[in-house]
Amino acid sequence: MMRLHQSLEMDGELSATVATAQRGQGRLAYRLVVLAALVAAVGQVALGGVVRVTGSGLGCPDWPLCHGRIIPPFELETLIEYSHRLSASVLVVLVVAATVLAWRVLRKNRTVVISMGAALGLVAMAAILGGVTVLTELEWWVVMVHLALAESLVACLVIATVAGCNAGSGERSGDTGAVRNDRFDRLLQVTLIGTFALILSGSYMVGLGYGSTCATWPLCRGDVLPQGEASLVHMAHRYVAGLVGILTAGVALSAWYRRTSPGVGRVALALLGLFLLQTLLGATTVWTGFSSALRSVHLVAATLVWVALVYLATLHFDVRRPELEGQSL
Repeated sequence: MMRLHQSLEMDGELSATVATAQRGQGRLAYRLVVLAALVAAVGQVALGGVVRVTGSGLGCPDWPLCHGRIIPPFELETLIEYSHRLSASVLVVLVVAATVLAWRVLRKNRTVVISMGAALGLVAMAAILGGVTVLTELEWWVVMVHLALAESLVACLVIATVAGCNAGSGERSGDTGAVRNDRFDRLLQVTLIGTFALILSGSYMVGLGYGSTCATWPLCRGDVLPQGEASLVHMAHRYVAGLVGILTAGVALSAWYRRTSPGVGRVALALLGLFLLQTLLGATTVWTGFSSALRSVHLVAATLVWVALVYLATLHFDVRRPELEGQSL
């Protein structure tokens, strides 16, 4: 009887060890896939910018096929647009895979499940709207909504990545004794809204064809309030950028000073550095005569600022809570 009891205990310990190993492997798989999805989402935005600045949006005038074929003609504009579609397909696969893994491995972590569920819905909507964008021959408002969906998807994947990467560690992302600062919370929320609006205002400006209206920087031909709709719209984008820059600096410096969560200080510095780089890229784009390459990089930098800001907000609002983490496969 004693030997039987010991044998059962050993079997139980072995089963628990195997289950723990399986959970660890599942979490690792989730982290790798969701991070790959995030990189793919940022890359998709970058490719979208390349499509737009090179005028390749109608390189494939139909949808979902390209010139009625699965393999398109080997023409530059067509290949640029088709590569954008292929990368979108890869992104869809990665988001679906990450959502399945989230449900299997971290189903009790509500932040992971909700953010991945939202990401799945957004990627489906973005795919459909991509077709609408082509069929409406690049209507500016459709393109802007398409970008809004893409940036929202990026935000969901950032949250899912941060929330999932600490799953199972048993640590809270912040100091549980830290006193909540409502003023900083509001500043962070306003900055998030402002940054999102700034990105969309750039899309609005370019969609109306006003992207290269003001050929000097920081003023528009020396005027604070230039005449004409095109110049006013362009300068409005710069003024929004200036306001968001002040908000971003306030958030970054305050987060660096407070550092209520591990990693917040580094993310705050990265956020500030990225926004300064974004501002320099915007000015250089004007000074170099609106180079297509710089215009594409400008959008990528804006998206990276958005990633850093959402990352900071995710750490600050402490979404990585051990009591919500799943333990099942």
